[in-house]
Amino acid sequence: MPPVNPELVEAFSAKAALVNTVMQELPTMAAALQYVVDVCEKKAPAELLADEPSAEKGPLGPNKVPTRVKRIVAAPGLSDEDFATLSAACEAKGFACLREGLRNHLAGIDVGFSCAEAGVAASGTCLMNTNDEDVRLAGMISETHIILLRKSTIYPDLPSIAQLLRERINAEPTTYTTLITGPSRTADIERVAAVGVHGPLELHIILLED
Repeated sequence: MPPVNPELVEAFSAKAALVNTVMQELPTMAAALQYVVDVCEKKAPAELLADEPSAEKGPLGPNKVPTRVKRIVAAPGLSDEDFATLSAACEAKGFACLREGLRNHLAGIDVGFSCAEAGVAASGTCLMNTNDEDVRLAGMISETHIILLRKSTIYPDLPSIAQLLRERINAEPTTYTTLITGPSRTADIERVAAVGVHGPLELHIILLED
């Protein structure tokens, strides 16, 4: 891996914070996985924004719809070892930990956990490989999305990842690539800013030591 550039790490953190991203620096994957569980435990229960017959429903949330009783963490992109560690920590808290089948939970999940391929310091952006549908859904239907980004994979600006993008565009079979900057935000309706309409209400980025 390339050496970590502290200036790029600092610049990335500053830009990401400007778009309401929660930043966290952690030394190990074990600490990152525990952070995911802690965030899920502290957040309010997810609201069920669509019909999901199998879900146990709790009190109404802020949008006057039922909340999810059993919390869900989705982490489809993890290795077998890391998923087993996360799943055990979730089980200890009474949470479900999912790796696949997120289409069955489109009403909304509590926390989605993903790993970024690269970061862009100039805008606080994460480059995500979203070829797998469950990986895409983990970052779309979760109320809180947590992205793991290794410090050594932070680039200065978009032109500096152009070659990486070209490689992905020319790869076979066709690939899906997502650029994420901050939580979901839109002003489509009467130019009034709204958060969480097209995706997560919160975005957390864990900067992981190499």
